[in-house]
Amino acid sequence: MIYPIPQKYNLSNKKTEVKSLCFDGDFIDTARKVFLQYDISEGKDYCIKIIHTPDTHYDKDEGYSLNINKDKAILSVKTKRGAFRGMHTIMKLIENDELFCGEIEDNPLFKIRGYIEGFYGKTWEQKKRLSVMSLMAKYGMNTFYYAPKDDLYHREKWRELYPEKEYQNVKNLFDFATENEFDFHWCVGPGLTYHYTDSSDFKTLLIKMKSVYDLGVRNFGLLLDDIPRDFQYDDDKQHFDTIADAHIKLVRDLYVALKEFDSTIQLTVCPTEYFGNEKGDYISKFGQNIPSDVKLFWTGQEICSRVLTCRDSNDFINATSHNPLYWDNYPVNDCEMFNEMHLGAITGRDKELYKYCDGLISNVMEYAECSKIPLVTIADYLWNPVSYNPETSLEDAHREILGNKAGTFKYIADHLCFSCLNRNGGSQLMSDKFSRISFLKSIGKDKEALKEFADYIDETEKCLDMLKDTSVELFNEMGKWVEKFEMCCELLKIIYKTQISPTEENKEKLAVLLEKYNRDAVILTGFCLREMAEKTINLN
Repeated sequence: MIYPIPQKYNLSNKKTEVKSLCFDGDFIDTARKVFLQYDISEGKDYCIKIIHTPDTHYDKDEGYSLNINKDKAILSVKTKRGAFRGMHTIMKLIENDELFCGEIEDNPLFKIRGYIEGFYGKTWEQKKRLSVMSLMAKYGMNTFYYAPKDDLYHREKWRELYPEKEYQNVKNLFDFATENEFDFHWCVGPGLTYHYTDSSDFKTLLIKMKSVYDLGVRNFGLLLDDIPRDFQYDDDKQHFDTIADAHIKLVRDLYVALKEFDSTIQLTVCPTEYFGNEKGDYISKFGQNIPSDVKLFWTGQEICSRVLTCRDSNDFINATSHNPLYWDNYPVNDCEMFNEMHLGAITGRDKELYKYCDGLISNVMEYAECSKIPLVTIADYLWNPVSYNPETSLEDAHREILGNKAGTFKYIADHLCFSCLNRNGGSQLMSDKFSRISFLKSIGKDKEALKEFADYIDETEKCLDMLKDTSVELFNEMGKWVEKFEMCCELLKIIYKTQISPTEENKEKLAVLLEKYNRDAVILTGFCLREMAEKTINLN
């Protein structure tokens, strides 16, 4: 199955094998741009004809219709972006050897689908930014917000213009986003030191934004999150009744100033109170008093929300007169979550949430390669939430990122699902295996139980060996979790040994290693492993 899952498809069992491709019709440059991202030869074996149909019935600009025949595929699109999406679909079908004759009609359900580099921690290297964006374009995302908390020129040094090197990096990232049909949003967070009644600060903010505008950027973000909730300057206190009033004036003034030098500019704002009660005094007053076409970030009931519901979205709309643009704090693992690695699929978001919000923007981890895995599932959900299945989407993400290593990788990925979405910690594969082993022992099949245990240990050892390959950047990013997994593998082996020979010496070794494992703050598997170890220690 192709991911994201198309809205409608009717494919036969007649498969077409493609050795080389050629293109005909409209948007040839777009087709070739997508084609070059895949390992497929150019030639005349199979033809993709793109037809521009601006008056089509599609209700989404990114929609497309694909008619696949034995020797030709006809791609009908309303826009260039639709051609880009449709081309990625057919190229993935060819790459996966799944090009079956038939029809696909598709369009995304969420309008705004993307991610934000908005975490605390080491900012991504430029090559990793480009790599993540390229993959997310392949999976149908269309929006990127540039807002690294530890980019000095985003927050602490917001008054200063970018030095030449950093300025060029923003330019290159914007250009790459444009080439990959991404809407690029540059954000600034001046709230740590902004002086609301000082006109020179407002002028400085405009100068900074104008410098980025000169790169071609037309989408801007003003982030007022994680700043003091009271005034820091005495004259601000005297001039405004509340911090909300100061923020409203800043947004209004900025909106007018930006629109004066370019009416096409779009503005997104993150309020200081960006989660919790949708009817709270600050957020309701703020939303009701800023321009209606300003996008308004919201994380939901919590900073890292377990669920996002249509009902809560509707309450937000009624309270603020704005649709929420969800800043979804998953898979981010900064601040107090730094010992967690979030590799699970996105869950807990309503299937019809797209009807009650402007879109959803995922906040990523400091670990760019690791972020790719949950991001693939998020892209799947955002394109077609009605048909989204987290389990199969996660399997696809593993195949996409790890190729033939995916089957082995699952033995560590099984333990890296602990997050705001899943406080049970995952480890379903291990839990099921231990349940099976315990069952076999309970009915007297000790040899079968030990065989199951030994086979499982072999698989975890293969996984550990694979993870020590330092040429794979994903595994390098997982360093401290790999070290904890190595302890886990050692625990498994001593548990197995003690079950065969429950001597006091083996039990003592197991107890010492278990205590060491529990003392390590890095979060991997928890309860099911400890339970098996403790039961083994208590064997007669």
